[in-house]
Amino acid sequence: MGLIEGFFTTDMLGKIFAVLCALFWAFAVILFKKSGEQLKPLSLNFYKSFISTLLMIPVLLIVGVELIPADLILSDYAILIISGILGIAVSDTLFFKSLNLLGAGLTAIVDCLYSPFIILLSFIFLMVPITFKEMIGAFLVILGILIATLKLKEKDKSNRDLMIGFFYGASAMIIMGVSVTIMKPILDRSSALWVTELRLIAGTLALGILMLVRKDRTKLFLSLMKRENWKYAFPATILGSFFALILWVSAFKFTSVNSAAILNQTNTIFIVIFASLFLKEKFTIRRFFATVLGMAGSVIVLLG
Repeated sequence: MGLIEGFFTTDMLGKIFAVLCALFWAFAVILFKKSGEQLKPLSLNFYKSFISTLLMIPVLLIVGVELIPADLILSDYAILIISGILGIAVSDTLFFKSLNLLGAGLTAIVDCLYSPFIILLSFIFLMVPITFKEMIGAFLVILGILIATLKLKEKDKSNRDLMIGFFYGASAMIIMGVSVTIMKPILDRSSALWVTELRLIAGTLALGILMLVRKDRTKLFLSLMKRENWKYAFPATILGSFFALILWVSAFKFTSVNSAAILNQTNTIFIVIFASLFLKEKFTIRRFFATVLGMAGSVIVLLG
């Protein structure tokens, strides 16, 4: 597809975006975990989606993206709206629920389902072939994630919380996978920024409606008015729901669905590192080898 600025191919650029997305999202997860102590998953998701929607508007105007693309048909809009509702309103809320119940470590294990789901769904819906290098890369990344995060016992968590948390997490991953695969054909011929904004608008509106129909709506909205609740939520939003989301959509635009998904998966490795640095968790030999395996898998995909 040519060279960008005479150096990066579009495929390489997409893979770089995927790794940067993983880096930003991993740091945001640490902040979102702290945010979950003040805000419920639905409120937190509405907050980060609403702020990101507002931030995206000046970006579109500065870049000069056409606000109403002439080459899109009604069905394209419908698919992107559905993708936004599924991927942002539903999947992200389930992810925050899982994060609250399981914590970052166990949620990372559930996140291992993301790459396999993306690869499987892209094969089913888009007929994207699965290459041998992608299988090897995915295996190494997932093996590294499992070694880094797998715990044999969870004395501080009930079996009920574990089961519900895993259900929320697994549901979030497969719903996210569906939202990605259905938007991919449209993304290939549209602006990544415009697609991101439309998905954000759809997701934010769906979340707003869901909050309004709940019995505890007053409590949910009031929690968003307290500025002390923004301490972690705002920087987490900037990193995870604004920059990471742009990079995430851009990665799927410029490289294959499978490559982007596998490289996105490295966010769990980054979470392990950030948890050690910022949450004072021990960086053990096991986690060191897990990081090496995860990075090796990423390199295989990146050079594939």
